[in-house]
Amino acid sequence: MNSSSNHASTMKKIIDSESLLLSIGDVANAIDVSTRQLRYWEKKGYIKSKISKSGQRKYTYFTLLQAGDIAGYINEGYTLASAAEKTANNARIMKRLRQFLQTRFDEGYEIDGGYEIDLGEIKDVDEQQHLHIDLMKDGESFFRVKKKDK
Repeated sequence: MNSSSNHASTMKKIIDSESLLLSIGDVANAIDVSTRQLRYWEKKGYIKSKISKSGQRKYTYFTLLQAGDIAGYINEGYTLASAAEKTANNARIMKRLRQFLQTRFDEGYEIDGGYEIDLGEIKDVDEQQHLHIDLMKDGESFFRVKKKDK
């Protein structure tokens, strides 16, 4: 297996990873809420933690994003229940996007001014034509259809 294939495999594992675990304090600091709030949200079922071998609450990166979403909606004036509902909807969308990236991420390349990600074949188009996303360092991003790189 070549190094490019190894890199793509590693990237797919990272996208799928649930192994990155954060402490309750890390999450609270990252989203500027108290640990007490996080425990309450967990008690209400809005977020979930994993209990470590030492008995500490640990949160996945995905849960950090969910908690940040909830906090953001609350700061905008939503109630906790409506913030959690909106966050749950966003989570369903993000789960599908993650699944999409897991199955479609073919390869990534550094290009002049940014990065290019090959998302693979396009339905009903010549199989040698692939959909690429260009993510530029200046923040611009766009799609491109081009022949599959060998």
